[in-house]
Amino acid sequence: MIAAGASAGQILIAGGRGSNDFLASTEIYDPLPSRFMDGPKMKTVGIDHTATAIGSPGANLGKILLAGGYGVTEEVNSTELYDPASNTLSPGPSMRDPRTLHTATVIVSGPNAGKVLLAGGNGSSFASDKFYSGTLASTELYDPASNTFVSGPSMSVARYSATATVIVSGPNAGKILIAGGFDEGGKPVFSTELYDPSTNRFTPGPAMNVAREGHTTTVITAGPNAEKILIAGGLDTNGQHLASTDLYDPLTNTFAVGPTMRVARSEHTATAIASGRSAGMILLAGGVGYPGVLASAELYDPATNKFARPPKTPEMAIELLPADAFQ
Repeated sequence: MIAAGASAGQILIAGGRGSNDFLASTEIYDPLPSRFMDGPKMKTVGIDHTATAIGSPGANLGKILLAGGYGVTEEVNSTELYDPASNTLSPGPSMRDPRTLHTATVIVSGPNAGKVLLAGGNGSSFASDKFYSGTLASTELYDPASNTFVSGPSMSVARYSATATVIVSGPNAGKILIAGGFDEGGKPVFSTELYDPSTNRFTPGPAMNVAREGHTTTVITAGPNAEKILIAGGLDTNGQHLASTDLYDPLTNTFAVGPTMRVARSEHTATAIASGRSAGMILLAGGVGYPGVLASAELYDPATNKFARPPKTPEMAIELLPADAFQ
């Protein structure tokens, strides 16, 4: 989402996979008239990159950093900066390592506040002067003030398709929770770790109750579970879509089993609703499940700690693909 300037509140959709090939195109969604507009073309065609709004003061305030991803033939280390003021994309600095399916999270406290932590993914690295290709434990920090990347601390577990969420309260407030994902062997993991911005280090976090990848993590904003983190769905170690959830409690640094979703799903979205009659609820939409791409959606209600189908809301209008397309 664009966070500053006249375009604040608009949403940038960049790249991805089209019907026949990877895309370099972008679109801008304006919620006020509820319409899409053409955006500028990316210089790098690709998928599984990250897009992060820059919120720290300086020349890049309000821009969106598009970083890494998988290009036509391999992972890339290139970045681009989208400027909402001019609706243009310009080349950004190169990352230290090519990576895709990584996480990118704005650091909110400590000496590195305002910088972006890019963690893990698949790619390659020349760490310790030795070439390595595969699942990465490495991280790097993007500094919007100097528009440069520097090496960050290594995670304890190499992982991709993980999630990264800023903890908003408790003794670990300001830390970033890295959860789940695939390990080097391509298996989902139970493990989590915590990035501490005050020390620029990772420490092991508590294990989730279920190993998962392709899940979502969302801070709960209302109700008795406010400021806990909802971890929902994903794939388990047998490649099965999950309906299970976990709740991370920042006060105790522990996970508890959460309520079961109505539909098992992975690669979905999860968004905390900020206004209206569903304010405080979390909308989980789409993804992959049985028998293929899902058009269904459901709401997590923090007041009851249960899932329900959104009232008077039709399923999304998408083209369902056969289940064997995801095997």
